[in-house]
Amino acid sequence: MLSSTSHSKKTPTKAAEVFPPSNWKHILKLLGLVIVADKKVVKEEVDAFLDVVTELRTIIDPTIYLTRHMAKDWFILNKPELLEIIESLAYDTALCETLAPIKSMPHKLDVITGMVKIAVSDDDYTTLKQGLIKKTILYWNVRNDSYDSLDYSAPRKHIENA
Repeated sequence: MLSSTSHSKKTPTKAAEVFPPSNWKHILKLLGLVIVADKKVVKEEVDAFLDVVTELRTIIDPTIYLTRHMAKDWFILNKPELLEIIESLAYDTALCETLAPIKSMPHKLDVITGMVKIAVSDDDYTTLKQGLIKKTILYWNVRNDSYDSLDYSAPRKHIENA
């Protein structure tokens, strides 16, 4: 005879309900765009990308199987598409199409912080990278008071009033 526990239904985890695994492609694409934004790929940015993906996996859904090697393979396979997006006249449309499916994600600030970490990792925080991050903040409607909590890896310059 079967016990009552064998008929019990497992409820999905909260992380799976909030953030489906299929949406990881949008996060990876967004982070990958930061690497190729200035049309050059340097080791420091790729390493930062892998670190950020690992951190986000831990924050968003530690049960998902996404290794550094898998993230690196993803970047290598998708680099040509990412470069096409950056060079395209429809850049803003492609960015919106990437951001839209993950707009309701509760971890937007973590993703933006990761974008900044990648952007400053090579000590070349270009206006192209800044623009990509700014557009993400605006599209996701991240409030102004959230900017102060961003984790900048490079020191921020402050202007003092004389």
